[in-house]
Parts: sequence; structure tokens; C-alpha cells
Amino acid sequence: MLLISALAFVFFAAQPAPPRPHIPASQLNDIATILAHDEGWPLGNPDYTLDPMKPDVDDGFDSIGVYRKAHLVRMYSIDRTTGQIVDFMRGCQVFRFKDLEHFEQSIRAKSHAAPLTDAQLAAKTGCKNLAVVNTRWVQSK
Repeated sequence: MLLISALAFVFFAAQPAPPRPHIPASQLNDIATILAHDEGWPLGNPDYTLDPMKPDVDDGFDSIGVYRKAHLVRMYSIDRTTGQIVDFMRGCQVFRFKDLEHFEQSIRAKSHAAPLTDAQLAAKTGCKNLAVVNTRWVQSK
């Protein structure tokens, strides 16, 4: 009986946590719009559009791309557990803008998770390290 109990405990303890629910498309679009504005992308220009990404494998991130004339220029990937936002397709970068802190905190409050360190987030995204983006840098034409 003890053996069965021990095996059951190990089996249930080894089960991975269920994935966090996806961020609603409207909220994903809103966050991307704020972030694109923070960086200086001219979303008011009809050449620029936002388009959610639909990956084949769930990696724990919800992503949306910024496109210029149908070419990807930036990708925002939001960790659904911590709310942290990275671009690991067009550069290994983490975004830290004050106006997104409330969003990140609300995601962490729902998941009861602590933010990942930069090293943990880099490892999760497959990057050696992450550069911090926290200022407007895009020079719109």
C-alpha cells in the first residue's frame, strides 16, 4: 500500500503545470500598440500593421508582430505567466517601459508567479542574454 501511495505521489507531482490561458486578442493588440508607440513605430502610417502570431507549438508566450509593408520589423512576445515582454525573433531584447508595469503585475497576480530574472528569461527564449529596451529609438520617416 505504501508503494502505491508513493508511486501515485510521484506521478501527480511530476505532472507539468497546465499552460496559462492565452491573452485575449484585443488585449494583445492593445499592449502591442502601447509598446510600438513607446518605441516610436509609426502605427498611424498605413504601411505599418500588427498581426498576432499563431505558433504550432505552445511555448508559453503570446506574440504579435509589427509589420512594415508585410515584412516583420518587430515581434512582441508576452510570457503568459509573468507578463514580461521580449523579442527573441528580431533580437534578444526585453522591454521595460513604465506604462506596461501595471499589465505585467496583473498577469503575475493572476498566475501567482514572480518575474523571471533576465538570465532565466534569456534561457527560456533561447538567448544568451537580453538587452533592455526602455527608450524611444525608432526614427519614423
